[in-house]
Amino acid sequence: MSIQSGFPRFLVFAALVVTMAASVRVGASATIGSAASLPLTSAALTPYRTCILSATPTTTTVVTDTEVRQGTGTTNYGTLTTMTITSSGTANRRIYVRFDLSTCSPAIPATATIRLATMRLWMTAQPAVCRTLDIFRATSAWAEATVTWNNQPFGTTLNNPPTASRTDSFDVGSPVGCENRVTGAYVTGAIVTADVAAIVAGTATNNGWMIRDDVEGSATARTATFSTKNLGTITQIPQLIVTYVEVP
Repeated sequence: MSIQSGFPRFLVFAALVVTMAASVRVGASATIGSAASLPLTSAALTPYRTCILSATPTTTTVVTDTEVRQGTGTTNYGTLTTMTITSSGTANRRIYVRFDLSTCSPAIPATATIRLATMRLWMTAQPAVCRTLDIFRATSAWAEATVTWNNQPFGTTLNNPPTASRTDSFDVGSPVGCENRVTGAYVTGAIVTADVAAIVAGTATNNGWMIRDDVEGSATARTATFSTKNLGTITQIPQLIVTYVEVP
């Protein structure tokens, strides 16, 4: 571009900046589509949202948790401050946890895409060996104040449902190399994305989850202990963290 004599140089510079800015916008639109195909909605500007479900006091229904014990098959343990998963002969224990997804604010739309759903349990005691704990989506209802070993959704048969039908699993135990070997912390690796997606979409009912030892009936008792909502300590309450995308 030639600069005519007497034409203010700062105006020429401004014209060059505008021209360059326009070319950048054109290049970007060629990559991501025209402005008409990318509406400036809140969903487009903030596509990811996160709902964290965790609540106290003990009367809340946002979190529902309990354990069931084979050794006392008709007793309910819905008011305990801890819950345990045990593999031990005829004294096995399982835990049940449910999170009320309808309390997310803003509500998760049925059309949302669930990117990640992670369950977090605060571990207070662990087995001396590395144990695998399996997560299963409950397919029938249970109540915190009435569920027992004998009336639990999955029945009383050990190692049922089978490992192959689990949603996910995570390891706990003190040996080096175990996935979760630190007590006084939330466990990692409990991913329930597919289950939450089905619940949100309406193709599955939210009956929560059951977690058991992958191999029940161990000759040596193997136990992992977790805090419940009844403990009343907000930093240790079971959590469900859901990250999702709203479809514009």
